[in-house]
Amino acid sequence: MANQPRLATESIAGQRPYQEDNVLAKSLDDGRTLVAVADGMGGHAAGDVASALAMETLVDAIEAGQSLSSAFTLANSAVHTKSREPGKQGMGTTLVAALVDGGEFHVANVGDSRCYLMTGDGIQQLSEDHSFVAEAMKRGQSEEEALTSKFKDALTRSIGIDEEVQVDTFGPFPVEDGTALFLCSDGLYKVMNNDRIRSLFGLSGGPRGAAQSMVATAFEDGSDDNISVAIAEWGEVTRERQMGTMPIEFVPPSADDGADEAGAAPAAPIAPESPAPEAEAATPAAAAPVAVQAAGPPMGLILGIGVVIITVALYWVLGR
Repeated sequence: MANQPRLATESIAGQRPYQEDNVLAKSLDDGRTLVAVADGMGGHAAGDVASALAMETLVDAIEAGQSLSSAFTLANSAVHTKSREPGKQGMGTTLVAALVDGGEFHVANVGDSRCYLMTGDGIQQLSEDHSFVAEAMKRGQSEEEALTSKFKDALTRSIGIDEEVQVDTFGPFPVEDGTALFLCSDGLYKVMNNDRIRSLFGLSGGPRGAAQSMVATAFEDGSDDNISVAIAEWGEVTRERQMGTMPIEFVPPSADDGADEAGAAPAAPIAPESPAPEAEAATPAAAAPVAVQAAGPPMGLILGIGVVIITVALYWVLGR
């Protein structure tokens, strides 16, 4: 059986004025691991409530011994009941989760947040989208065509909208070293395809670096949604290059170097995945080298002796 996974999450509001996503990567008291992403719908004070309540209910149900599918059903009931309150009508959320138990894991999802499996060979989507685009593609439409529809952002299934919900479950899958579970909201994958997701993962130094770099890249690539990622990695998925290191000639810029016209300093590089060992005692790196000269007689004394020698020599020549 593989060792305990390394876990990481990252979630930002992005260009949205409020955050409706909720993420989780947690080692449970009984040794199992739960990783999940929820993407709320319904606007401020509704979508965030839906995703938070779904996640809370999911965790409580799993810790109480419920199966992943039953936990999703309970989350749906909790959100649907809450949606009857004033100001929360119509709220809902997507929910995707992976539950790791011993040497295997199961995946469940409702909505279009995704679960991928990363390996040294590539990337595989384990969950199935419940969306207009996914259904249109099943009917033979191309993705490009489906994305031109006014319904391209519509979900066909979600947590909390209806009193009952159909939950898709997948697995069991074996837990293997050199693999990672990668869960995300649509704010990430709608601006990058699977190959780009795997490529960015391969350029990271580990799960924390992967989560940070992917969320930042999705934002820079123009995602107009909340962007969230949760990762569980066993061992080390093959990377294209080692991150978290710098060439020995690298000189960190000073606080004034590279500042833009607005006075913003350049962003600091992402820290290495594992903590650096304690540094040994050393002289400060910024100290300038000191030039050392050999000790000798003062210059004035040398000049004085020279004058005396010349005077004595002239006196001796003229005296003769």
